[in-house]
Amino acid sequence: MEKITYAVIGCGMISKYHIAAIRACPDAALAGVCGRDPEKTARFAEDIGTRAYPDTQAIWDDESVQAVCVCTPSGLHAQFALEAIEHGRHVLIEKPIALTMEECDQIIRRARAKKVLVSVISQLRFSPAVQQVKHAMDRKVLGKLVCADLYMKYHRSQAYYNSGAWRGTKALDGGGALMNQGIHGVDLLQYLAGPIDTIYACSKTLARNIEVEDTLSAVAEFHNGAVGVIQATTSMYSGFCRRLELCGKEGTIILEEDRILLWDVADDKGLPHEGCGMADSRSSSDPTKISGLGHIQQVTNFTQAILGKGELLIDAQEGKKALQIVLGAYQSAAEHRPVRIKEVK
Repeated sequence: MEKITYAVIGCGMISKYHIAAIRACPDAALAGVCGRDPEKTARFAEDIGTRAYPDTQAIWDDESVQAVCVCTPSGLHAQFALEAIEHGRHVLIEKPIALTMEECDQIIRRARAKKVLVSVISQLRFSPAVQQVKHAMDRKVLGKLVCADLYMKYHRSQAYYNSGAWRGTKALDGGGALMNQGIHGVDLLQYLAGPIDTIYACSKTLARNIEVEDTLSAVAEFHNGAVGVIQATTSMYSGFCRRLELCGKEGTIILEEDRILLWDVADDKGLPHEGCGMADSRSSSDPTKISGLGHIQQVTNFTQAILGKGELLIDAQEGKKALQIVLGAYQSAAEHRPVRIKEVK
C-alpha cells in the first residue's frame, strides 16, 4: 500500500501530537523531524526513533517526503508553510494558519498555483459530539438562532509563558488568550453557529507579564441575526472547561469540552446518541492534557485526501475563517469600535 511520508518541522510540545497521529494513521509514515537547535533535535529524534534533519533544505532534498506538519511557534507558520509549498509538499499547519491575513492569502494562492493541499489543525471539529451538534444545526433543530456564546476561561501560569521565549509575544505568538488558546473555540463557534458579521471586543493584560492579552471579551453579531459573547482568558484560577452555548427559539444545546452537557430541544427533535464525546480534556489548566484523538482523525483525513481516497474536510479557507475573527477582535479592541468581518470566499 502507498503511504504518505511526513516530516515534522518544529520539536515543541505540539509536535508530539502530530508525530503520534502520523504513526497512528495506516496510510502515513514519519520520515523525520527538524528543529531550530540541531543538537536538541538530534536528541529528540533519537528518543522517538526517527531521523533528525539538520535544516529544512535537508527535507526538500529528501524525495521520499511528500508532506510536512508545521509545528513551530505561530509567527513562523507562514514562513515554513510557504517554503514547503514552493518545494511541492502538502502542508498541515498547526493553528493558526498564519498571523496576518496577507500571509494567509499568500499561502492559499501559492498552494493553488503549486497544486498542493493545505490544511489547518482544527481537531475539535472531529469530536463525535461536535459532529452531532453540527448535524442538528444544519437541520435547524433549534429554530431561529438567538444566541451563540463561547467561554474559554483558561489558566496559564507565568511559568508557562516563561518556558518559551516566543510565548506571549506579538511577533511569534501573534496574540494571547484569543489567538493561542481561544482560536480553537472561535473555529467551533463559527462552524456551528455560522459566519460572524461584526465583532466588538475589549482586551486587557491583567495577570501575566506578557506583551499580549490574557483576558478578552467580545460581543459578536452573526450573519443569521443571532448575537453572542466570546470570552477568552489565561488569567483565571484555576481554569474552566471550554463551554459553547447555542440557544434558539425552539431549543438550547450546550457543549462542554467534547461532550454534550445539555440538549433541550422542543419535541425532543434529533436527540443525541448516548455517550457522544471524546476523552476528557484538562487543557483549560494544563496545555499538555489535550486529547490526541482529534489530531489522529485530522491527519488521517488529510492523508486520505492526498491519496485521493476522500474529501479534505478542513482546507486553508476554513483556517482563514477563524483567523479573520481573531484579528477582527484585536482590531476592534485597539480601535475601540465594532469591526466588520469580511466573508471568506
